[in-house]
Amino acid sequence: MKPRILIVDDNEKNRILLSSKMEADGYEVDMASNGVEALKKVDEFHPDLILLDIMMPQMDGYEACRRLKSKEETRYIPIVMLTARSELEDKLLGLEIGAEDYIVKPYSLVEVSARVKSLLRMRALQARLRESEKMAALGEMVDGIAHEIRNPLTSIGGMARRLYEHENDEEHKRYAEAIMKSVERMERMMQRIDEYKWILVSNLKPGNINEVINKAVEEARGIIGTKKITIKTELMEEPPAFYMDPTNLKIAIFNILQNSIEAIADEGEILIRTFAEDDNTIVVKISDTGAGMDEEFLRHIFHPFYTSKMTGAGLGLTITYRIVQDHKGMIEVESEKGKGTTFTLRFYILTGQPMPAL
Repeated sequence: MKPRILIVDDNEKNRILLSSKMEADGYEVDMASNGVEALKKVDEFHPDLILLDIMMPQMDGYEACRRLKSKEETRYIPIVMLTARSELEDKLLGLEIGAEDYIVKPYSLVEVSARVKSLLRMRALQARLRESEKMAALGEMVDGIAHEIRNPLTSIGGMARRLYEHENDEEHKRYAEAIMKSVERMERMMQRIDEYKWILVSNLKPGNINEVINKAVEEARGIIGTKKITIKTELMEEPPAFYMDPTNLKIAIFNILQNSIEAIADEGEILIRTFAEDDNTIVVKISDTGAGMDEEFLRHIFHPFYTSKMTGAGLGLTITYRIVQDHKGMIEVESEKGKGTTFTLRFYILTGQPMPAL
C-alpha cells in the first residue's frame, strides 16, 4: 500500500501544490481545509503523515494537533506543521503539543518532500520495533500454551485410540473416531506453533531466491486439490545472492501461496515474479486472481490470530511477516475485493558488504 498523506490548509493553492508534489513522490493524498474537517478525514482516510497548517478557520492547527496527539489511535501519526509564523515561541508550542516537525512558509517543496520521506522512514522503523516486541511476546505466549496442551492432548489421543480398538458398539466407535480426528487437528495446530517458535531466529547465509521459490511452488501445488489453479513463475536468470535462511524463507513464500490458493474459489491463477528493483534490492511479487480483501482486513492481515484459521490469513501470514523481518526485508500487500491480491517482498542484495541494519 502507498503511504497516505493528509494535507490540511485553508489556502487552496497551497493544497494543490503540496498534493501534486506528494502524488509525484508516490504517495496517496487527501485534503482538508480546516482542523474540524481534518479530524474527520483522519478517521476516514487513516493517513500515515499529516501536513498541517496552523492559521485556519473553525479550528487551528494547534488545536487539531492537540486532539490527535491525545488519542491512542492517532497519537503516533507524524505531524508536520506548515506556517508563516516564524517566532521561536510558535515553533516551541507546536513541538510541545506533539508535532514532529515545523516548516516555515515560504517553504521549498523539495524540503517538504525530504522531511516527509524522513519521517515516514522513522515511522516505519518504529512500527517494526513495535511489531518485534509483539512477536517476542507472542512467542513466549504460544510456547506456554503449547507446553500446557501437548501432554493432555497426547493422553486424550491415546485413550481414544484404545477405546476405538476395543469398542464393539458402532456408535461408541464413531464417538472415539471423532475424538481422534479432533486430536489430530489440534496436533497439527501444535506443529504450527512449534514452527513459529522455530523461525524466531533465522540462520542467514548467501542463497538463491529462485531455488527457494521453486521448492515452495512444488509444495503449494500439492495442496491445490480439485481446484483449477495455475501457478506460473517468471524468475530472473541468475538472480544476485542475498542473505537468507532457505528453509524459513520457503515457509514464508509457501504461506503466501497457501493464502492465495485459499482465496481462489474454483479456478484462477497465481503468478510469481522476481526482478532487481535497483542496484541493491531484489523483489519477489506474488499475485493471485482470488477474492481479494477489503481495506479493514488488509490493515490487520499480519496480526496473529486475526482470523479463526491457523493458516492463511491467521498465524501463517504472521509467520511470513516475522521471517521477512528477520531477513531485514520488507513486505507490502495490495488487494481489492473481487480482483485479487499482490504480495511484494523486497530483500537487500549481497554486495560484499555487511547487510544494512534497518
